[in-house]
Amino acid sequence: MATDVEAPVAAKWWKRKHVGDRAINAFKTSLAAVLCLWLATLFRLEHGYWAAVSAIVVMASDSAVTLLSCRDRVIGTAIGALLGWGTYYVWHGHYLLYGLAVLVCLLACSTLEFEKAGRLAAVTLTIIVLIKIDSGPGTAALARFLEVSLGVVVALAVTHLVFPQRPVEQAESAAR
Repeated sequence: MATDVEAPVAAKWWKRKHVGDRAINAFKTSLAAVLCLWLATLFRLEHGYWAAVSAIVVMASDSAVTLLSCRDRVIGTAIGALLGWGTYYVWHGHYLLYGLAVLVCLLACSTLEFEKAGRLAAVTLTIIVLIKIDSGPGTAALARFLEVSLGVVVALAVTHLVFPQRPVEQAESAAR
């Protein structure tokens, strides 16, 4: 049986560890992932799991961080899809050409001052160039962009519509 002295300690621990906020963030992320899978099935996206992966990757406890992550994800995917599509036709198994294409992804994003988007661009390029997709690289590039965009849109919607952060919470989150 808990004593009256233990109750405030447990409540303080709960609040100090931000368990309530973390539970809400975990719920929002899992909701976004499930919505992505459902919508991907509804839209008949062949690799709809990329939408769920994208939503999970971009979700953050702070809505401003989520917005920046979404921006980087879309920009990186777009650049990687375009470069992957072009690289597919000239790569023919040459590892150095693949490496050069990854380098170009990273440099393009860095030059545009989207550092974090570079890694995402290189991942998208890698998927398009190295994974054999029957429908061809153009369709693969477009599909990857659409799947990732779906995940980003769902993540933004869930972030702003489900238990949205109040200005006071945003200030507290920024202070942490």
